[in-house]
Amino acid sequence: MKRALKKLIFVEPKSTHLHVYSRVCIPRLGSVLLGTIMRAKGYDVRVYIEDIHDLDMNEVLSADLVAISAITSTAPQSYRLADKVRQAGAIAVMGGTHTSFLPEEGMEHADFVVRGEGEFAFQELVEAIERGEGFEQIQNLTYRTADGNLVHNRERPKIPNLDVNPIPDYRLIEGWKPGGVISVATSRGCPFSCTFCSVPGMYGHAFRTHSIERVLQELEVHKGNLYTFFADDIFTANKKRVKELLRGMIARDLTPAWGAQVRTETVDDPELLQLMRDANCFNVYVGFESINPRTLKLFQKKQDLAKIERSIERFHAHKIRIHGMFVVGSDEDDLEVLDATAKFARKHDIDSIQFMILTPIPGSPDWDTLYAKGDKYVISQNWSFYDGHHCVHQPRRMSPYELQMGTIRAMQKFYSWGSIIQKLAKRDIYYATIRLWGKRMLREWWKDDENRAYVDWLRGQLYGDGGVSALGGPVRTIGVPALLLQDKIGQLLQRFLGELGVTVVPLAEAAMENASAAVENATAAARQTLDCVITPIVKRAEQGREEFYTRLAAVSEGLQAQWERLPSVAFPLTDGQGPVFEPFAKIGLLVTRNLDAIRTAYKSAGVAEGLWEAA
Repeated sequence: MKRALKKLIFVEPKSTHLHVYSRVCIPRLGSVLLGTIMRAKGYDVRVYIEDIHDLDMNEVLSADLVAISAITSTAPQSYRLADKVRQAGAIAVMGGTHTSFLPEEGMEHADFVVRGEGEFAFQELVEAIERGEGFEQIQNLTYRTADGNLVHNRERPKIPNLDVNPIPDYRLIEGWKPGGVISVATSRGCPFSCTFCSVPGMYGHAFRTHSIERVLQELEVHKGNLYTFFADDIFTANKKRVKELLRGMIARDLTPAWGAQVRTETVDDPELLQLMRDANCFNVYVGFESINPRTLKLFQKKQDLAKIERSIERFHAHKIRIHGMFVVGSDEDDLEVLDATAKFARKHDIDSIQFMILTPIPGSPDWDTLYAKGDKYVISQNWSFYDGHHCVHQPRRMSPYELQMGTIRAMQKFYSWGSIIQKLAKRDIYYATIRLWGKRMLREWWKDDENRAYVDWLRGQLYGDGGVSALGGPVRTIGVPALLLQDKIGQLLQRFLGELGVTVVPLAEAAMENASAAVENATAAARQTLDCVITPIVKRAEQGREEFYTRLAAVSEGLQAQWERLPSVAFPLTDGQGPVFEPFAKIGLLVTRNLDAIRTAYKSAGVAEGLWEAA
């Protein structure tokens, strides 16, 4: 591919669904930084951040090259735009976190994918396109050869000195108005290893920085703006460095209201806290993640409830507001945790919150291991729902529908008239308004047709078979393959049904072999006593247990033929992290419509079988 390039357009698509940040746009820096670099090289550059200004499609399709940055939740519309760009004869380049981890998918829509940090790779790509050669030399590039084969070039070392990048020129952004909200990144990388997070996969664990002087110069460019968001993954990771930065901000009168992402241990340094207050820190975004100790351990968060409570008290003592970020729906969470978290946030008067449903984001450790790159426990691969506000995975201790609804109810409990009045009573008009916005946001979320349809689909997955009404009344006796009852999951099922007062009848393989008249008579008698039969469905066999699952599949097939006149209930099996609640709930709904009773039976059975601890 050889092409003269003059006009380059960079696009950050907006999310299709309302979310907690919809009210205020905090621009991501990738597109405007690349635009700044290429403008300095003499190209005609436009930058569209759709949260700021809608795309002018005539303008976009007149470009020689369009670079599109996609996070997972914006991938579908990013792909649609890339398709239109290519149809118009322009070159489409994809970048951003999503296609960095799924470049093959990106290449179904784009001419090139730039993986990871793109500053150098993109410049080299533009030069190679103009020469018509040299693509094989560009690190971090995925491209297609002349014969159609995909090539993933080796990874480029992370940029050690971030000062090589220019100060992003916000004037390139269509619709940008100076004096508002800006982003400034002083560092990249995160030294921690939270299992649900893709940041280390994208930017590495090494903490790399701009010089203090370079950051102060960037703040000087935007002097007088309303609010600055420091876009570091953890702003206070290096306390000595950030103290130096804050002193420089104070000395040069570069102290707009600002906020940053920090961890709870920030408050353990009194000098740092005071400097943050003196430098006009307005709020901090704290990843509390959970008040459930087992979830914190599972996430490898390295903090406990006492640290969380201490951080809230000390930030507030220094007049620093808190946006509390919680991730709900881990394998250790249940509905009670969601409710307790909302009560905790109200009790400690966290100023604003977000409850993000645990989401298997490509590039996170969980995506690669627990979710097997989307092969296990994932119920939807509609990427637009991967925004933290839709349940797209199978939690262990509740159904996806319950997690979805429980999260919404917990948010409603926080963003309620009571919490708004709580702020008004303290004459805190700003956060009373923020909480009112949160309340309205939740109402608007429900007005979205796709959101309502998705929640209805989740409900249908749980209740779709009709439960008790499907069999004409409550079930009291259930046949289960004896072979399944020899396995841990079968023993949990038997214990669970026993907790609900159901008699479990083991169905031996001999009953399917028609070996004698006695067996036939026993089968006929069983037909009179059984209300239904459970037929295991093997979705994924664990390595080393293939023979067991092959036998179980044969038994299940035989049962379906033998007991064809009795209702059968599918029971999907997936080896891995452990049992998930929804298949048990579906069977429980044949016994009772009381989901609380079903959940209690499931918890009790799991404790009795030694699968988890009592709450």
